[in-house]
Amino acid sequence: MTVHVAIAVIINKKNQILITKRGVEQHQGNKWEFPGGKIEAVETPQQALSRELKEELGIELESATFLTNITHQYSSKNITLEVYEVRKWQGEPKGLEGQPMRWVEKTALEDYQFPAANADLLSILLTS
Repeated sequence: MTVHVAIAVIINKKNQILITKRGVEQHQGNKWEFPGGKIEAVETPQQALSRELKEELGIELESATFLTNITHQYSSKNITLEVYEVRKWQGEPKGLEGQPMRWVEKTALEDYQFPAANADLLSILLTS
């Protein structure tokens, strides 16, 4: 089974990146992540990203730039991440699902525990 997920590397005017914490009950729970979620069968990745950012953070996506695709094999499922860089949105991000969130410097990302599927993305961000 492959799960397709659209995620956003949201970067503010201070060049900080927004990360949120997964709920303890979720797969890879209690780890930090980049906002986003599953792409439904009737959606494009950009539509899914826009929907998820509205549901999770209460922001309206203005534009997103494709960054990379990443595939990761967990023991129970495959994950394909469609990663977008987001620098333009309307509204102030809030954890609408009760999730903790933080703006962090790119160099501080390595101080947080992320799901294994994010390892390649973290490498890309830390070396760019």
